Amino acid sequence: MQKLYSGKTKDVYLADDGNVLLYFKDSVTGVGDKIDSGANEVIGEVAGKGHSSFSLTLMFFDLLHKAGIPTHFISVGPEDNTMLVKRARSLNLEVICRKKAWGSFVRRYGAYVCEGQPLPSLVEFTLKDDDRGDPLITEDALVALNIASRQDIDYMKETARRATDLISGYLADRGLELIDIKYEFGVIDGKTMIIDEVSGDSMRVVKDGKVLLQNELYEALLGR
Repeated sequence: MQKLYSGKTKDVYLADDGNVLLYFKDSVTGVGDKIDSGANEVIGEVAGKGHSSFSLTLMFFDLLHKAGIPTHFISVGPEDNTMLVKRARSLNLEVICRKKAWGSFVRRYGAYVCEGQPLPSLVEFTLKDDDRGDPLITEDALVALNIASRQDIDYMKETARRATDLISGYLADRGLELIDIKYEFGVIDGKTMIIDEVSGDSMRVVKDGKVLLQNELYEALLGR
């Protein structure tokens, strides 16, 4: 297969049938020696992390599909930690849905909000642009720059909230609290839908006051 690109946590290949194969790697991102899935720099590897990301994405995609929320997922791939998905045109956005104030939200708005303060499934858009620190972008700017239409924006906001309510409830039933979650959307055959992954790399989950790492979330949900 032709490798399309090598990302921070996944390698992407073009399959013979025109679809795409995702390979989930053990690499982790962070700042210094602290693992942070929201960071833009790879700081090392954690054994089994790729399997955790793959398995959780498989589980959450299945949850979304059963609820009628489409994704680009087709099937499990031929090798370990691989997934076959439909090829999409990425909008190069992160769509973040926040249940509580945390992280960058508090750093931006600390004069008005405290860490852990409930938020009404607040949706924000950021550009996927490592060089500029994934800057926040307004809905009007998305339209003005022809990144997304008003219709696409409304769909992404509604879908992010639906998916977040579903995932939040699923986690709550297992004693876990979803703080925030980010989605990537792409266009396939003219339809906008969730793509990439939905795993511990894309959400902040708390148990007993502690934010769980990817492998810890896997153990809490799928550990045998």
